[in-house]
Amino acid sequence: MNNSAPYKGILFDFDGVLARTMEDNLRAWQKAFGDAGGQITGEEYFPLEGMRPIDVAVFFCDKNGIPETRAEDIMHAKERYYMDDHSFLLYPHVEDFIKLCATKQIPTGIVTAGLMKRLESSVPNDFLSQFKAIITSDMYERGKPEPDPYLAGAGAIGVAPHECIVVENAPFGIRAAKRAGAYCIAIASTLPKETLLEADTIVASFGDIKELPVVSTFLAD
Repeated sequence: MNNSAPYKGILFDFDGVLARTMEDNLRAWQKAFGDAGGQITGEEYFPLEGMRPIDVAVFFCDKNGIPETRAEDIMHAKERYYMDDHSFLLYPHVEDFIKLCATKQIPTGIVTAGLMKRLESSVPNDFLSQFKAIITSDMYERGKPEPDPYLAGAGAIGVAPHECIVVENAPFGIRAAKRAGAYCIAIASTLPKETLLEADTIVASFGDIKELPVVSTFLAD
């Protein structure tokens, strides 16, 4: 690791950043809310990515006129549907980049609104084990866009928040990263670039990250 670089660690959102899972999540939510007499569209759901599952459930209960008391059951139904029908597919260049960080002894972490049970049950351990820390929504009370998830992530990898680079794909996550004091790179993987303007830098795909000066300097010997 280049100790003269201003950044010393990288935190990644999971869904839509490391793995192509957003469509699977949407389908599971649609089934869960369909059972409850409601509906969700991608246009409604994708901008909310980063919210804790329970907050997503409450939001769409309110939108569909479903009592909030049913939110927790709907959330659990969504998780069951996801586990019954999902694929694990990393975006191109993710594995190589994470391995490069490990080679350079750069601490990395995952900060996700997903539940730890879903992550551990659906993601190979040999991938998860490459990260110094994994922060899930089971571990904090205030989800994105509050800074708590990324403050927890920075603490878990032993790096000050202002010395972290965060890689995100949605407005709530970007806002959380900036409120935590981190430098934020947004990937336009699930939403158009014009929705990601609060980030410090926007790229089209994960493969573009390595070429950014802020990252290439960070990775330099």
